[in-house]
Amino acid sequence: MTAPLITVAIPTFNGSAHLAETLAGVLAQRGAAFDLLVRDDRSDDDTVAMVRDLAGDRARIEINAERLGLAGNWNRCVATARTPWVAVFHQDDVMRPGDLARRADALARPGADALGLLAEPADVVDGSGRPVPPSVVGYGGVNDRDPSGSGVVDFAPGEFSKRLAASNVLRCSAVTTSRRAHRALGGFDPSWRYVVDWEFWLRAADRFAVRWIVGPPLVSVRWHAASETHRFKHGLDDLEESARLVSSRGGRPGRALARAYLNRAHEAARAGRVELARTALGRAARLSPAATAAALADPRLAAQMGLLALAPGLARRWLARGD
Repeated sequence: MTAPLITVAIPTFNGSAHLAETLAGVLAQRGAAFDLLVRDDRSDDDTVAMVRDLAGDRARIEINAERLGLAGNWNRCVATARTPWVAVFHQDDVMRPGDLARRADALARPGADALGLLAEPADVVDGSGRPVPPSVVGYGGVNDRDPSGSGVVDFAPGEFSKRLAASNVLRCSAVTTSRRAHRALGGFDPSWRYVVDWEFWLRAADRFAVRWIVGPPLVSVRWHAASETHRFKHGLDDLEESARLVSSRGGRPGRALARAYLNRAHEAARAGRVELARTALGRAARLSPAATAAALADPRLAAQMGLLALAPGLARRWLARGD
């Protein structure tokens, strides 16, 4: 058999809810040799037992001696992989048939030695596996055409950074990382809590070439109430860290982040969290008045946001009634 080119590394922590589907998708891959590494960050549930039961000797299971946290566990996954390329695949995402074969084919094409990242499209599903429309959760990605017919588009070092400057267009489970690039860059930076992947992609795209796979999504990102992303909805820390990252790169947070603040304002309003909704609305208006005005073209949303801004007491009573 051909020696594996890619490690699918699943960093786990209390992931038993969706792990069976995740493992099934990986184990069903055909057409490409791969290693499967599951590195557990000292789960309190039956995650490790589930992996042993479902994957058997097809998975190399390693348990951290101490809890490392998100960035630390990702770094350990890459560092302990035995192949030149690593796909850090989230414990609740889904890998569709043909995904690893397509990644391996893209890495077999000329120029792969210069790459730091290989990335591909992803879509989004909810906790039950139903599709979530991009109007609710952005899918990210790029829309470049492939005039050569090779199935990939290459970006020189520094070129793809422009795509990442304003927002993270990559989805972690749909990215394959060069171990050489990871080592050269010092890995994921744990000083970032919410944008740890985005910050690393930026550094990698600055220094290394990036290859984008053109084609339909073969990875589904899970969007559900127990996810890390949903935890962020209780405040604005994740959005403020995003703004700080963009500013640290010399950019100016704009429309994309303003829309994210507007979404958070809407979610907070629906939950009856008036002060959070007002704060998020104010940040959106300051970042991009045009994007805010466009969103408020919806009369019902405009009425809701207007009440939040001008009459928070009335808004609180209105929202409490569920209107």
